[in-house]
Amino acid sequence: MLFTSCANDKDDKSKNFVKIIESTKDGITENSVFTYNENQIVTADNSKEKTDFTYQNGLITKITTYNKATQLNVVLLYTYNKEKLVKVTSSEKYVIYYTHNDNGTVSYEKYTIDSQNEEQKICHGILSFKNKNLIKDECIFDNVTENSVSSSKTTFEYDAYNNPYFSISGYEKLLDHGAYVSKNNAVMTVAETASTIDGQTISSANMYTTKFKYDTDDYPTEQVSEESLTNPNYSKIQYLY
Repeated sequence: MLFTSCANDKDDKSKNFVKIIESTKDGITENSVFTYNENQIVTADNSKEKTDFTYQNGLITKITTYNKATQLNVVLLYTYNKEKLVKVTSSEKYVIYYTHNDNGTVSYEKYTIDSQNEEQKICHGILSFKNKNLIKDECIFDNVTENSVSSSKTTFEYDAYNNPYFSISGYEKLLDHGAYVSKNNAVMTVAETASTIDGQTISSANMYTTKFKYDTDDYPTEQVSEESLTNPNYSKIQYLY
């Protein structure tokens, strides 16, 4: 049986959204509907794609996204060691390896998989956390030309309210999902890049802010961004629980 788990207790992390309404500045809206088995997400469905989630022992082990226009699937496989994510394998020919360090940071290496099924390293980095929030993602690119260095750093600042994705069972383990794995909601993101070629450095920085409205249980009901790290356009998202 599929149903939605809701709660009125602010300290209960089982409150899940059943629908998201995303609007653009042009008035275009997209409705996404979510189904759950207790606190485990089962499907996310909208007019463009449908995503299915598979669990084993309370952990998300597979995410399959079906594109309704192209009729193609993208599959992500998640591998764990003692309930910690150690590997992500994508049908889009890449793999990410994670190492959980004693100081609480997580190191990662990302590889593409070529036609000979061999791995080619494209970047490595470190994820830093504080109070169950991802606060920094530092990355150095390995697929650059000789005598050059390229890197990126993304930092996040948070509110003190509940991130609804954190309520989904196992979602906080998905380290490839950025700030969505955090306990709270990211209200500011700063993305920095730097490239050094033959001793000359070119750098850039962009800041993105997000404003929220909350319900009496301290969960967001509305999220507004003029632009974001993944979307250059205005977006308003409404959460229905």
